[in-house]
Amino acid sequence: MAYGVDFPGSNHFLGPPPGAENVSGLHTFTNGHCSVSCWQLSDAEVDEIVKTRRVFISIHSGRTQPAVFVASESEMRGFLVDFGGTWRVER
Repeated sequence: MAYGVDFPGSNHFLGPPPGAENVSGLHTFTNGHCSVSCWQLSDAEVDEIVKTRRVFISIHSGRTQPAVFVASESEMRGFLVDFGGTWRVER
């Protein structure tokens, strides 16, 4: 299962709800309009994604699905430029 990882540029931390032992905290970048998190995949997951070219997303919010955007880092940074800015890349 993919898991959330910290990344250069994250500026916010979402902690798990009290009593939710099966939920991890999540480092995010937010610009006031968009919230971005970074996920690490296992080798088996990467192999399956390469084979099927599909990624499934589950949002635990009941009956709705909020707008989501799934992308590589470079695609995400390009997307955020139109929505309030992105994080700085250290070179």
